[in-house]
Amino acid sequence: MSPSAAWTWDAPDGTIYVMVDVESAVEGVVQAVADLWAVTDGTPRRVARSELMPSVASMRALAFEDLTGDGIPDFLGVIADSAEAEYPVFLPGAQASLVEEIQTAGAGYRFDTADSNAPAVVPGRGGLACALRLWALEPAPDSLPAGWRYLPLLRGGALERPSPLAPDCGT
Repeated sequence: MSPSAAWTWDAPDGTIYVMVDVESAVEGVVQAVADLWAVTDGTPRRVARSELMPSVASMRALAFEDLTGDGIPDFLGVIADSAEAEYPVFLPGAQASLVEEIQTAGAGYRFDTADSNAPAVVPGRGGLACALRLWALEPAPDSLPAGWRYLPLLRGGALERPSPLAPDCGT
C-alpha cells in the first residue's frame, strides 16, 4: 500500500489531523483504505482506519472538517473505480474505525457526483452539518424521479435514510 493523497485540518486545540488515501502499490490490484492521523506536539498517531475499499482507484475530498462537532474531522468525498465510475462517501471521524455511512443509509440508491450535482453539506446551527444533499439517479428505491435527496446527520455521524424533503436545520 502506498499513500496517494492527503488532506489536513487544524483543530482548535492545535492538533493537526491528516486523512491519507492509501492505495494498492501492486500492479493490477485496485483497492484503497483511508487512514486518519493526528499530530500533537510533532508526534503522529493513527486515530482510525477505514475498511478495505475494493475497486477504489482514487479519492477526492469535497469537505474535510469537523462537520459533526465532536472535535474530529469528517470526510465527505468521492471515490472512483478503475473505470472512473464515481460514488460519494461519508467517513465520519472516529476513534479506531472509519465507517462509510452513505453506503449503509443509502443502500439501493445510485447518486450522481458530477459537478452540477455534487454532494454537499447542508449546514445547521453553529456551522455544524445538519444533513448531506445528494442527487439520486433513477430508478430510485423510493420510486421518485431523479432529484435531490437529503440524508440527515444523526449523533455519532450516522445518516438517516434519504428523503426528498430537506430537513429543518434551524438556520
